[in-house]
Amino acid sequence: MVAALMSDESAIDDLLDQWESAIERGETLSVDDLCHDQTDLKAEVSRRISALQAMDQHIQDPADRPLDGLGGNLFSVATGRSATEPPMLAFETDVDDLVFHAKGGLGAVYVGGDRQLNRRVAVKFIHRALASDKESCDRFQLEAEVTGRLEHPGVIPMYGVGKSEDGRPFYAMRFIDGHTLDEAIRRFYGDSSRREQWQSIEFRRLLQCFVSICETIAYAHNRGIVHRDIKPDNVLLGRYGETIVVDWGLAVPVIRDERFRISGEQTLLPRSGSSPSNSSRGAGTPAYMSPEQASELAPTPASDIYSLGATLFKVLTGRPPVSGESLQEIKTNVIEGRLPRPTDLRRGVPGALEAICRKAMSLNPNDRYTTAIDLARDVERHLADEPIEVYRESASQTLGRSIRRHRLAAFVAFIGLTGCLFIAGLASVWLASSAREESQARGKAEAATKNAELARRQNLGASSMFLAKSLSHEVDLRWRILEAEAASPSLRQLMTEINQINLAAGKAAADTTELQRWVEKRWIANSNAFRSTCWAINGIDGTQVARVPEIVNGKRASSLGNNYRHRDYFHGEGRDFTNAELHSRNDVLPLAEKDVYVSAVFESVNTKTLMVTFSVPIWSGPPEEVGRHRIGILAAPVELGDFGVGKNAMLADTRKDQLNGAAGLVLHHPDLGKRHEGEELPYLDQATLDVARRLTESDLNNPGLTRNFYDPVTKQERLSSIEPVMIRGRKHPERETGWVVIAMEQLPEHVDE
Repeated sequence: MVAALMSDESAIDDLLDQWESAIERGETLSVDDLCHDQTDLKAEVSRRISALQAMDQHIQDPADRPLDGLGGNLFSVATGRSATEPPMLAFETDVDDLVFHAKGGLGAVYVGGDRQLNRRVAVKFIHRALASDKESCDRFQLEAEVTGRLEHPGVIPMYGVGKSEDGRPFYAMRFIDGHTLDEAIRRFYGDSSRREQWQSIEFRRLLQCFVSICETIAYAHNRGIVHRDIKPDNVLLGRYGETIVVDWGLAVPVIRDERFRISGEQTLLPRSGSSPSNSSRGAGTPAYMSPEQASELAPTPASDIYSLGATLFKVLTGRPPVSGESLQEIKTNVIEGRLPRPTDLRRGVPGALEAICRKAMSLNPNDRYTTAIDLARDVERHLADEPIEVYRESASQTLGRSIRRHRLAAFVAFIGLTGCLFIAGLASVWLASSAREESQARGKAEAATKNAELARRQNLGASSMFLAKSLSHEVDLRWRILEAEAASPSLRQLMTEINQINLAAGKAAADTTELQRWVEKRWIANSNAFRSTCWAINGIDGTQVARVPEIVNGKRASSLGNNYRHRDYFHGEGRDFTNAELHSRNDVLPLAEKDVYVSAVFESVNTKTLMVTFSVPIWSGPPEEVGRHRIGILAAPVELGDFGVGKNAMLADTRKDQLNGAAGLVLHHPDLGKRHEGEELPYLDQATLDVARRLTESDLNNPGLTRNFYDPVTKQERLSSIEPVMIRGRKHPERETGWVVIAMEQLPEHVDE
């Protein structure tokens, strides 16, 4: 029954794809025609189409509908045509006779004629409904800039950019007369006479197109660009062999490591669009996105490698690699790696291609292909009938390849081999003994056990390194966002005025209404970038002058107006000061010796929960101003237990805390939630703490040490791997957070008898 449900779901997905393709071509396809051969699915297909149409009404742009019955110059300014017609474009030449071609989530594409050069061009407009949305315009401009600056045969050539009379951005490009890779795959598997012909010309052509896609993405990575939405629908196949990767609207620039610098290509730094720090996380198509994208982590080239593997999966099977009843279910399946093998869906898929696909779609980014070129080369080796490293072929497959390459020599070798095998067989029968067979079996079992243990430890080590790097990126992201906001001239002016009034009055006396509005707007603007309990601003004297949310548990936050000059997150010396220390010191300034800081654990005045705070100083002037000084801090606290380190890992601080004066406090554990100071707090045992400190001091960028460690929460020893959280892009001492991630082997589930 489960197999039948999966079959119906796959059939419904194919029918919906046909319906959407017809809509994009400007055709009308009724449910009766669509379900002509599958009438039992008609009711469910009709329900889903109605849901899709309801969603489209929210973003439908009347100007993007097919312009039936209109001819001539659709961009004429003087004819006084209606507002729904596209306006005249200001190019070096005139483009007229625009006809609707296709649309996507960001814009619509028209095809027209270039009068000056007598050629067809494609023009993409942003949807009218999105023209006033800054983020959408930034994405549209980024798509145009990236497409124009990636000079590669696999990227569509750009002709120009501009704005229409009503202010909508557009760009013109070469018109590719063809179809998408998704349509080519659907046609291949729709023909029952050839869908299992893995050596057919049609299937080999699909693989060659995939190689071209990989080479295009490899070029983009070498320029420091990650696409983030690779899928068969975003690949155009021209009539004369062109393979074009399109829709760069979600692309983001990333910092290139050494693998991508050695190409000699110059880093592409777009002047428009977005960056990894402010792009919407988790963007892309769920069925093709990587686990990192689904988890809303920072984009990397490894994410595109995964999406290339997902595209290859559809080439091999005719279906996407993952499905689900809802968007959240699809993302969960991706994050947890619940994916079928290609051979589970399509009988006879070549083993080498399945191995290539599974390596590209490895759950751990470190296990994937290093670059898209490496992925392309393995597919090319398969096409050339050469062995690949990721697939251990059988002896018969190796022999078959050798025979195909050396037919005459193979025939002679076959005769000799037959004789040798016959003699060897007789010798094997005569000389074999049960004792030797038993010894060989024992040796194989021992080797298998050793290999399994080695793989077990390597996986834990890779997990701890991945988690530590992810957390270090998150910490640095929080600091960079706070630094960018703290550099606001508006904030600088407000803080200068508030400090002058408060210092003159000797207490919190200034009107902070405008400052409160400023911090609320910036908190909302960055709410998708990272989670925090609140944002707070303290003046030069330590007084909390603004906080968002301002209301806590139905009343105004009790911390507003209080002085927190004694707090660790204000001065950054690793602990809160006593009253006596404050009276004896006149040099307590906001983060006097630090540019950024993550505080020791303390109890919140408002929520009474334990938390740490990320804080940065607010300066009196820009970096180039001589003699600038600190005038306050901008801080964002996070409660213990609110760190995203996974369900089989914990986070601990190797520094001595100010709660019990002990080191090794567990900041996050999958079995713990938020905590209060009065509770019993778990700490690492001394042996684990010693190992963690040695790894931190060694500052090695290698997988963490794997051994049995004591879990202070479950009270059990577990095979674990430790990795320090180092912010490698920061100078000493900010780069050493004092935190360590411990990836733990999952405990076996107990079944009640």
